[in-house]
Amino acid sequence: MQELIDDLPEQIAILDDGFNILAVNRAWRDVVTRHGYVNALPGYNYHTVCAQHAAAGYEPAAEAVAALDGLRSGKHSFWQLNYNGRERWDGRDFQICFHRIVRGDNNFTLVTRFDLTEINELRRLKSEFNRALEQGQASERLRLGRELHDGTSQVLTAIGLLICRLKREPLSAQTSALVEELQELLGEAHQEIRSISYLAHPPALDKLGLANAMKLLAEGFARRTGLEASFEILGEYDPVSATAKAAIYRLAQEALSNVHRHAHANRIRVQIFCRASATHFVIADDGVGIKPEALAGGCSGVGLASMRSRMAEIGARLTVRNLQPGTAIVASLPKGL
Repeated sequence: MQELIDDLPEQIAILDDGFNILAVNRAWRDVVTRHGYVNALPGYNYHTVCAQHAAAGYEPAAEAVAALDGLRSGKHSFWQLNYNGRERWDGRDFQICFHRIVRGDNNFTLVTRFDLTEINELRRLKSEFNRALEQGQASERLRLGRELHDGTSQVLTAIGLLICRLKREPLSAQTSALVEELQELLGEAHQEIRSISYLAHPPALDKLGLANAMKLLAEGFARRTGLEASFEILGEYDPVSATAKAAIYRLAQEALSNVHRHAHANRIRVQIFCRASATHFVIADDGVGIKPEALAGGCSGVGLASMRSRMAEIGARLTVRNLQPGTAIVASLPKGL
C-alpha cells in the first residue's frame, strides 16, 4: 500500500476509524515536513489537527472537522471542499477530499489533497484569452457588417439602377429575360447581405438580456431572410452568467447563419426549455437536415466542431437532432453556470 500511494502525485493520508493517521504518501510527507506541520504525520490524530486550526479561526478546518464527524456518524461517505490556504500556503488554492472506505469490520478514511493553484491560473488565463477572442471576433463582425452595408450594398444598388435603365431600352425577348434574371439575382444578393450584416450587428446583449436578445435576433433574421420565425420560453427562465450568455448567443448566431446558408428551410423556432437541473436553448428548422458525415465530424463547413468547442468551454453540452424534416441544435446548460 505504501509503495502504491508513494507513486501518486496527490497528497494522500490514510486514517483509521478514530482518524489516527496510519500512513501518508511521499507528497504529503514532503509538504508537511517542509512547512513544519509534523503533527500531520503518522502517529498523530487528524481530527485533532483540524480541530486545533478550527479553534484558531480557520473556517476550512472547521468545515473539515464537521465533515469528519459526519463520516463517523454515517451521515455521508464522501466530502469535498475547495479552499484558500493561509500562512505558509497563503495565496494558493486547494481541494481536499475525504472518502470513507469499509473493509470487513474496519473503517478507513482516505484523505486526498490537491494543489489547484496552477490549474486555476491556467483556467483564468484561458478565460481571459477566450474573452479577448470573443471581443476580437465581435469587432471583426461589426467591421464586416459595416463594409457590407456601406460598400458592397451601395455597389449593388448602383448595379440595380443600371439594370432599371437597361430595361427602359428596346430589347429583344431573349435579352429582356436575361435582364429579369439579373434583377432577381441582384435581389437575392441584397437579401444575403442584409442577413449577414444583421448577424454582424446583433441586439444589445448586455442591455436586453439573453432571452430578449435571442427573441429579437430570430425575429430580425426572419424579416431579412423571409423565413417564418417563432420564439418561446417554456418554464421559469433564470439568467445565466455573462460568459455563458455570450457563448449561447454566439451559438444562436452561428446556428441561424447555417440555417440560412445550408438548410433551405421555410421556418425556424428558437426555444428556451427551463428544467430543474438544466436550461436547454434550441434553434430548430424544417429544412433538408444535416448530412450524416457532418454529424460524424467529416464536414467542417457546418461549424459543429466550433459549436461543440464553444459549449465545452462553459461546461455546456451540444446536441444535434434530426427532426425529419429539419434539424435542431440544442445547447444544454446546467443550472448555476
